[in-house]
Amino acid sequence: MTDMVTLIARTTPLERELKTASRTVEESDLPRLGELYFTAYDPGVAGESLQAAMDNMRASLAGKYGQFLPKASHVALDENDKIVAAVLVVERAIGDDTPETPFIIELITDREHRRQGLAEDLVLATMDTLFNEGQQEVALRVEETNSAALALYLSLDFRRWSPEDDED
Repeated sequence: MTDMVTLIARTTPLERELKTASRTVEESDLPRLGELYFTAYDPGVAGESLQAAMDNMRASLAGKYGQFLPKASHVALDENDKIVAAVLVVERAIGDDTPETPFIIELITDREHRRQGLAEDLVLATMDTLFNEGQQEVALRVEETNSAALALYLSLDFRRWSPEDDED
């Protein structure tokens, strides 16, 4: 199993216009979210089948990983209004080893649309929404070996978090 690192950042209002057309997640997005989840990762990571990936997305929105926050969860759209990236956020992650703050449970970008700033714009949209909702921080987990994701999050002022940080 790959080691995971928990990162946390202060929420902030948007300081620039986003380059990406986006909107909040809707229940009707489930089929495309499942497809995106299944195809964005290497085989087996998102489940053994498209149906398993769809079931996981349905469970995510139903609260399996924490109380889903639809207002803070966004999808990026291409020129044909097809979902090409998504960020899913819960009120608090399940488990004792995560900060008590909103938590990004998934950030997915279609393989053909990577390196276009979609993930960055979605995280910024989430941070803006959470800031405007009065939330001070947002956290997430990422594989320690995922250098592209780590670079993105560090560029957005995320920092490492450990349970000891909350004891101060």
